[in-house]
Amino acid sequence: MKTILRNKIAIIFCMFISVVFASCWHDTISMSVHNSRYQYRFYASYNIAKTENVEEYLKEKGIDLSEDDDNGTTVILHDDTKFYVKSSPGLIKILLNKKENTEAAYKRVKHICDELKEVVQ
Repeated sequence: MKTILRNKIAIIFCMFISVVFASCWHDTISMSVHNSRYQYRFYASYNIAKTENVEEYLKEKGIDLSEDDDNGTTVILHDDTKFYVKSSPGLIKILLNKKENTEAAYKRVKHICDELKEVVQ
């Protein structure tokens, strides 16, 4: 009886581990964009294997995530475009306050996020 119980526990444990590993390696992508009168918000959850590609793309655009901490960081580009970025492997959030930025700055960040959608896919 104890052997049967041990076997059942071992099988359940193996199934649990399989589910955990499968969820870590899936290619599910989740993105959302919220564009209101006062702010533009972009969020993406993606395969962690693409994190390096995301970081390289953002670096090309002048966004250095090396200073990103657990609370995120405020990025100020060379043209005074100011926005908030929070990232971790497989996740990124970008928030732009439209009242603090010009229309050109908003369009620049929106364009970056539109291209970022292609990078994470």
